[in-house]
Amino acid sequence: MKLFQKLPLDTFETQLPKLITVVCSALKNKHVDERRIARDTLSKMAASLELKYLPLILSELSVSLSEGYKLHVRSAALHSILTAITKVYQPPSEQSANGVVSLPFDRCVPAMLDLIHQDIFGKASEIKEVNHVEKRLVKEALGQKSQDSLEIISRCIHFRPSIVTTHIKESLPGLDHASAVHALVTPFLDRLRDPDVPSSTVKKVKECLIKVAVGFSNNPSARYDEVLPFVYATVAPFVRSKTKSFVEDDADLENSDDEVVDAPIQVSRSNGSNKPAKKSTDKVEKHVVAVATWNPSSLGTAENQRSALKMKTKQTKALHKVRDGFAAPKLTGSSRHTPMKSSQAKSLNSPANACAVGFGLNLLNSSLKRSKLDVSDQKLCSMADPYLGLLTYCVCSSSDNQAVILSLRCLGVLLRMDLPSVPASAKDLGPGILNHLTSTGAASNIQSDIVQGCFKTLTLLISHPKFSSSSKKSTETMPLSDDQMQALLSMLHSAVREYDHHNATFGLVKAISSKRYMSAEFYDLMDIILKLSVQSHKPTIRLQSSQIFLQYLVDYPMGEARMDGHLHQIILNIKYEYEEGRLSAIDLLSSLIQKFPVPIIEGHAQLFFLPMVLQLANDESRKCKESVAQCIALLFQRISTDLLQVLFGYAKRWSKSSGDEGFPMRKAGAQIIGLVVDARPDFVKRNASDIFSTAEDVLTQKVTPGDDREWELLYHNLVCIEKMDKQKLTSPTTTSTIWNALVDLLAYPHPWIMQVSSRIMNGHLSSIDPETLSQNGSKSFVAKHLYKIARNLCAQLDLDETHFVETTSKLAIKAMTWVFRAMRHNPNVCYNDDEDQSKDPCLWLMTRLSNIAKPTGSHRRESVFKCFAALCTCCSPEDLVPYLELMIDPIDRAMREATNKSMSQDDTQEDPHVALTKDVLQVIEDKCGTEHFIQSYAEVNRKVREKRSQRKQEIASEAVHDPAAAAKRKLRKQFREKSRRKRRVEDRRAMRGAAKKRRSA
Repeated sequence: MKLFQKLPLDTFETQLPKLITVVCSALKNKHVDERRIARDTLSKMAASLELKYLPLILSELSVSLSEGYKLHVRSAALHSILTAITKVYQPPSEQSANGVVSLPFDRCVPAMLDLIHQDIFGKASEIKEVNHVEKRLVKEALGQKSQDSLEIISRCIHFRPSIVTTHIKESLPGLDHASAVHALVTPFLDRLRDPDVPSSTVKKVKECLIKVAVGFSNNPSARYDEVLPFVYATVAPFVRSKTKSFVEDDADLENSDDEVVDAPIQVSRSNGSNKPAKKSTDKVEKHVVAVATWNPSSLGTAENQRSALKMKTKQTKALHKVRDGFAAPKLTGSSRHTPMKSSQAKSLNSPANACAVGFGLNLLNSSLKRSKLDVSDQKLCSMADPYLGLLTYCVCSSSDNQAVILSLRCLGVLLRMDLPSVPASAKDLGPGILNHLTSTGAASNIQSDIVQGCFKTLTLLISHPKFSSSSKKSTETMPLSDDQMQALLSMLHSAVREYDHHNATFGLVKAISSKRYMSAEFYDLMDIILKLSVQSHKPTIRLQSSQIFLQYLVDYPMGEARMDGHLHQIILNIKYEYEEGRLSAIDLLSSLIQKFPVPIIEGHAQLFFLPMVLQLANDESRKCKESVAQCIALLFQRISTDLLQVLFGYAKRWSKSSGDEGFPMRKAGAQIIGLVVDARPDFVKRNASDIFSTAEDVLTQKVTPGDDREWELLYHNLVCIEKMDKQKLTSPTTTSTIWNALVDLLAYPHPWIMQVSSRIMNGHLSSIDPETLSQNGSKSFVAKHLYKIARNLCAQLDLDETHFVETTSKLAIKAMTWVFRAMRHNPNVCYNDDEDQSKDPCLWLMTRLSNIAKPTGSHRRESVFKCFAALCTCCSPEDLVPYLELMIDPIDRAMREATNKSMSQDDTQEDPHVALTKDVLQVIEDKCGTEHFIQSYAEVNRKVREKRSQRKQEIASEAVHDPAAAAKRKLRKQFREKSRRKRRVEDRRAMRGAAKKRRSA
């Protein structure tokens, strides 16, 4: 093929048909592999050739492969050709009318469709449907190649169905429908229009149209100004051709039977023109029914038009009933087909019409979903407006669930636009949707997709701008009547409890509440919504229920009794059994306090306050306690000072309760006072003395460290002092009693007490310069307790691994650096007057830290090493050089232990703790200088060697003085060595992937 393409054009075009014939002849081969090679060759030829030569290939396929198994080979070859062409061909996105004519691919659509229709509806389809035929003998017969070819064609053609001119019809031979789109779709629709179309054909056409709709949806040239008119022109004839007149006739017959009694029966004539014998009324003239045949013996006895229709239908069925083979009556004459067609007039719910409507709705839905509509485009709105009536009729009249779902989805997009026909369509759409909800069962959720689509459509319909006039009454601004709204609300009572479509359901409830629609059913619905805000298992349902009920409380008019009832129920909900429900109720109460007017909040402040305090004191959930505390603080921010004074008086009386029974009241009072400090600092300034006296009484009490209740009371009072210190309302150093208690509580065994005390201490120490502490007065509280502070901070670092807290360790390290600097520059304040002041307090502190880091414990050592690093960053080298050996000794010990451990376990990865020790050593060396560091490091190693040699001497002398102890030591060593060897062997076996060796008991 490539060689032929290098020949002159005339020679190439002369030889090309011969070459195509040879390849197509190879497709007749009965060997599968030979046909596959020929098919691949033909596909590559079609992809490498220009599209103007595609008709030659299609023509040769049609002639060469025309019978038997070759029909299946032909459809497979066509699919392979189209697949290969799509890899190199892209349909143009924009093209003029003359340009569309010159598109070679579109010109080939009729020829390709001829082959596809022969495969789907012709002999090839009959061969596939025969049961006893072995389809596996012809692999090309498997699958649905023709349907896939339809999708490829519809994706590649230029989507311009609006081009309808005589010039194009003449320029496109064989294309009777003016565009490639019509040439692709119309043959299938013509099959559906056939009154005798079998159900099997309808099923095949439906599969084909689905593929065509998918291809059109992925066609890059499909635009809204082309898709909308095409879909409407395709669907409308199947929706409104017969059914519209049928509905109108039926409605008129039901409403005015008396007027039609004397209506004459119209007789059909051979020329097709029907004239009434007598015109009685305009309505009779409009709704005359053409009777196909005249039979005086039967039709003459009809009393009215309805009975005439029944007789005519009965006679038509009798005419088509075969009685006895050749003896059956035969229809003759020019009008012999009229009874057949009139008797088989289809409705919207017939399989053929439903198939065509489903195709149009599928294409419309996929097009609307693919990209966003420009709602401000007037031209687009004018094209979309007729769809409202069409889709409304489909929703109201169609019995096909898929058609109803697609219509509702399309309406969900179109109702977002301000279309003029919305009010007219709403009169039929609202009742139609209610009928679907009633028939499908919104509560039972039999058909979730239909229910969800109905709720979404009603939401858009109710919230549409056409029904938002504020000058009208609420009943007139709703698209549904009062009876219909009551029926809808009754269904919503059970629908809100369903989980499958809760988003659509709650969206509809929000739309109704935004209209301020008032009825007894709606108030009952709000009671259910309030229960769901607490009892539902889904967080989204609880959140949406809370939002709807809050909007209802804020916007709706209601009496005092109803309002009090709702508020009491909200307060009761914060005591719900499960944590999620309590959190939801507390959030709703917080939102209510934030949005309600101040007079209403103050009128119900005591109703809110006391239950929340009880919940704060008794709730076991930490999240609920935090939420209740935030809610109480929000209440304090919104009420007046006088009312806050009353509530603060309650807290003070609770704080002064005594005895074991009054302990919960004291704890609740401390918490409330802390919340007042957070929420209203202006109010606390006038009551700071009372708050400090209450806290002082608690801190000076003899507290038992093991009591689980006492630490909570201590903690809440310390938090209150911390908040007042941060807001500069007062300082903890104003009284010696509080300061002494804070220093003692640094070593309290509970980590929360330890942590809050450290925060208060650090906040106060950060405001003092440690180098000028003695100049500020040696009698200050800090100077007097400097040694005690250092001792308690060391106790915070010297904790077990199980009680270690990272935050407390960081606070202790920060305070320890300040204390070290204060001791270094003010050693005289660390001792009493009667003590020897020649001792170095920093030496004691560094020795204490070094001894803390020597025992095993990664967290303890890490804290001390970080403290050494912090000292290096804030102190001068002269302050640290005297204590270099004390700092290096525990670090060197930790490194030796880590090295020995890694060697015994053959661990090649570096331990992060080892990396920390190396980094700290480097920081110390950089700060103190290499010379001092090397000297101190050598001295540490010398002492280590001395201790090791001394230990060896003691072990050697032990064999002489105490042989039994020496023997036991030797046995323990041998056992450790044996265990180490076994462990290494097992590790090496595991590295090789071998199974563990089974050991005998």
